Amino acid sequence: MKQARSVYDVSIVQEDLQWIENKGWLNKLPYVKETKLWVALNTGSASLDVTELASYQDEKHHFWLYLYYLPKDGRSAQDVLDKMSEGNLKQLAKALMSISNGKPEESQKLLSGSNLEWKELSIDEQTLRHLIMAQAALIRGDRQTAQAELQAAQQLNPNNPAGLSLAFDEAIGDGQWARAIELSRMIDAQTWRPTNVLYETKKAILAVREGDTISLSKSLSAIEGLHQGDALIKYVNGIKAVTEGDLDEGKELLDQAQKEGLEGELGVDAQKSLNQIVERLKADRSLQKVVAEMNEKW
Repeated sequence: MKQARSVYDVSIVQEDLQWIENKGWLNKLPYVKETKLWVALNTGSASLDVTELASYQDEKHHFWLYLYYLPKDGRSAQDVLDKMSEGNLKQLAKALMSISNGKPEESQKLLSGSNLEWKELSIDEQTLRHLIMAQAALIRGDRQTAQAELQAAQQLNPNNPAGLSLAFDEAIGDGQWARAIELSRMIDAQTWRPTNVLYETKKAILAVREGDTISLSKSLSAIEGLHQGDALIKYVNGIKAVTEGDLDEGKELLDQAQKEGLEGELGVDAQKSLNQIVERLKADRSLQKVVAEMNEKW
């Protein structure tokens, strides 16, 4: 079970826990109790015992509790963050909050310094640091840094599922559609994964690019029930309209998504798309004006 957990083979860990469940005395072992929390946290299970997780007084478990609250309850996440001791793990937690709020520069600043300065963290935590820095670089459009940080993360822990998600995100950003499809299949094969806002939205964008109406419909259905579902659907449909050449419709939908408070990386991306649309519309109108003037002269 420990070996399976170290390589994020969640399915095997779940099988092992099921076997242990029938051996009453083994359930009392501290490592078994912690592993149940680890599985619940990684699978987004509603069975996660938040009270038990909160009963731990060490920094690692405080960080786990923070990870649990961050996507669903910002105030509780901040409360946990305030209780954490000053140090690298707290810096990592702050960087996660910054990246989720669409502030890549702030996130990068929090995680700056040499790798040696972060060696006190566990391998998983060091891996997460590189992944956050890679995501921050992607948002800023720095593909070279993003690739370097992603490689650093994969060298530390090639089985970390977040690395696979970020590689997918990078492929989408670079327009590597065949690679994105391959990575998407690998991610979907990890059936234990909880529904993820960023992944499902990017997967919908991939479906738009590929003209895959069935996959697009499935992704939109998944997005509908998520946090900011309405704004996310407007964002996807806005990108779809732009892809189909309807800039005015795309602008209107992206504007609506932004007004509904689209958060994090997707909010940043939506604003970039809006800026590009505005520039294209200006160029189109200028061209139309020139053509009209030319016609008048003729």
